[in-house]
Amino acid sequence: MPALSTARQNAIFLAVLLAAQLFLMSDSAKRNGGANVVESLVMRVSWPAVRVARLGAGALRRGISGARDLLAAHARNAVLEKQVQRLSAELVRNREAQPENRRLRRLLGMREGLAPVSIAASIVTSNLSGSTRVIVVDRGRADGVEVDLPAVAWGGAVGRVVAVDSGHAKIRLLTDANSGVAGIAQRSRVRGIVEGRGATTLDLLYVPRFADVIHGDRVVTSGQDGIFPRGFGIGRVGAIRASADGTQTIQLQPEIDYSILEEVLILLEPRDVEFETAAADGSGGVP
Repeated sequence: MPALSTARQNAIFLAVLLAAQLFLMSDSAKRNGGANVVESLVMRVSWPAVRVARLGAGALRRGISGARDLLAAHARNAVLEKQVQRLSAELVRNREAQPENRRLRRLLGMREGLAPVSIAASIVTSNLSGSTRVIVVDRGRADGVEVDLPAVAWGGAVGRVVAVDSGHAKIRLLTDANSGVAGIAQRSRVRGIVEGRGATTLDLLYVPRFADVIHGDRVVTSGQDGIFPRGFGIGRVGAIRASADGTQTIQLQPEIDYSILEEVLILLEPRDVEFETAAADGSGGVP
C-alpha cells in the first residue's frame, strides 16, 4: 500500500481535532441547563424501554393490590359462610325443638294427671323389623327402672321393660311377636288377650264367637295381666274373623305409631286410670 503523503496526513489529523472540539463544545452545553447530545440520544433510544418498564411496574402494583383485595374478600366470605352454617344449624335445631317441646309438654301433662310416679325417657335406638319389636331408652336402674315395668306414651300403652342396666332399658313393644297384654273393649266390656304378630297390627284373642265386638271398638288395658294398669289405650278393631275353636280373632290397629315414637313414660308405680286421649277421636301417637 503506497504511503500517505504529508498533506493527506495533515488533513486527517485536522479532522480528528475538529471532531474532538465539537465533542467538547457539546459537553459544555450542560452549563446552559440542557442535556448534551449524547444524553439526548440515549434518552431517545431508551425511552420506549423505560416506558414499558414503568407500565409493567404499574401493572405489577395493581396486580399485587388486586390479589391482596381478593384474599381479603375470600377471608370475609369464609367468615360469612361459617356464620351462615351456624345460623342454619341453629334454625334446624329450633325447628326440631318445637315439636319436641310439644311432645314433652303433653307427656308432662299426662304424667301429672295420669302417671305421677313415672319417669320420661327418650328413645336412643330401636328395632322394628321382623318379629322383634324393641326400643332402647336412656333411663336405667340408676333412675329406678326395673324389669316388667310398663311403658306408655300419649296415645296409650307402648310395651314393658324386659332388660335394664345402669343407664338404659330395653322395652318390648306390644307389636313384638312375644308380647301379650290383657285387653277389654271399652264399649261392650268384652275381654281378651292382645298379642303381637311382629307386624304393624295386633290380635285380640280368646274372644267368644258371639261376643259383642264391632268394627271401630276401642280396646284398652284391663289391668288383669299384672303389668299394665287398667285404662291405657291399645288399639281399635279393624277386622273380625271366626276361629275353628269357637272363638273369634279380632285384628287391632294400634293407637300409637311406633315408627315415629320418640319419648315414653315408664311407670315406676303403675296405677289404674280411665285414659281418654286424643286417640278417642282417631289421632294416634304424638307426631
